[in-house]
Amino acid sequence: MSTNDSNTSRPVFGHILVGGALSGALIRDIRLANELAQRGFEVHVWWVLDIQKEAPLDPRIKQHVIFSGLRYLYRLGRPVMDALGKLSQKLYSDKKRSRYMQKREKSMAAMMGNFLKLVADGVETDPGPLRRFIREVTDAKVTHLLPMLAAVAPYALKARERCPLKPKCQMIFQGYELYINYARLIGIEQDVYARMRECANLTDWQAVCVSEDYKQRVMADIGVTADRLIAIPPGVPAQQTLTRAQAVSEMQQHPWFSEDVPVITYLGRQDVEKGIDLLLYACKILVERGIKFKLFIAGPTLFGESNQGMIVQLIENLRLTEHIIRTKFVPDDLRTILFAASTCVVYPSIHREPFGMVPVEAGAFGTPAVVPAYGGVAKTIDINGYKSGLHFDVWDSGSLADQLQRLIEDKQLWQQLSEQGPKVADYYSVPNLANRILDLMQLPHQPNA
Repeated sequence: MSTNDSNTSRPVFGHILVGGALSGALIRDIRLANELAQRGFEVHVWWVLDIQKEAPLDPRIKQHVIFSGLRYLYRLGRPVMDALGKLSQKLYSDKKRSRYMQKREKSMAAMMGNFLKLVADGVETDPGPLRRFIREVTDAKVTHLLPMLAAVAPYALKARERCPLKPKCQMIFQGYELYINYARLIGIEQDVYARMRECANLTDWQAVCVSEDYKQRVMADIGVTADRLIAIPPGVPAQQTLTRAQAVSEMQQHPWFSEDVPVITYLGRQDVEKGIDLLLYACKILVERGIKFKLFIAGPTLFGESNQGMIVQLIENLRLTEHIIRTKFVPDDLRTILFAASTCVVYPSIHREPFGMVPVEAGAFGTPAVVPAYGGVAKTIDINGYKSGLHFDVWDSGSLADQLQRLIEDKQLWQQLSEQGPKVADYYSVPNLANRILDLMQLPHQPNA
């Protein structure tokens, strides 16, 4: 662990962010970086694998790139491929690059597999990016490094080892259960886990887990001991000014919207583990019961286009086409309006979800959410005696349909949950996330003059 205690009154933060689709993990760390910058701290961001040019980072944050994902597409020619990857980042939009990779699932698997092999073997075995990172961290006089994923924590620890200032290192576990699949495909899952355990034992503070349930999962899967872990939930923008009436008025411009037809909204990745098939079966049950509704589905995919065809086929075979509006990308302004105008937001995940920012964001607008009674997401609607949504039995379409129907038909229940939503969201606010992280690192909530 680092022994340097200088600059703790005026820390300089360095976030290591993993680009690609705008995942919940990336959103969490962008919000944290922005909050720190807005408080007056100096903040730097280093991108790995990809850069999100359109990411809503505070303009005061200085951005750098360690390496492009194309560097690890092949075992040979890494500097050339890295240069090509960085060129593509300059020439093409985030959306275009994301779509290109999503259509090339084998390339994505090769790239991620080779990168995770590097993590298992030691990031120092590809010295070029590491040297550049260490040089830039030194020049920026970074005192605290915060890697977004456990897989990039080795870069922070190597910087602590080799930088003159010996920056202290934080670590967070979020999303490992998704990218570890690439390691499993090439037989190095346990090697990557071993590296994560090593990092968790070497960081300056306990490694952060996004929920208590996720902490238990990290202990079981990776073998990190309880004393090296702490649960600190992500943060969401808790204070919202857009009213439901204003949002409904804005929605009138969309031909599919009708004020007398309840809107069920799903905002999130359209990947298998997110349970969209479960949601579609529940919607078919609602149709058979004669319940009027529109289902709005929006979100990208991390794992390629193959799942998209299955979703389309399900919608067609269940004869739900007239009830569903589906898109891959939704503008931020429409996303905000949907949160406020929807009857409810649904989070049908079929896996042990670590957390779930969408239900909390919905609660900030007073919109109830329906989530599974399973995993860390279960606590996102029920905290400190306040309740902002309903639980359904995991993997049960009938139970999901029942809870959606309750929110559509029981106006008193809807109002009660709506009123408590902002109180739940406040607990999970971005300022509270920043305060909890700063408290863990024994730093002031504001930079000293």
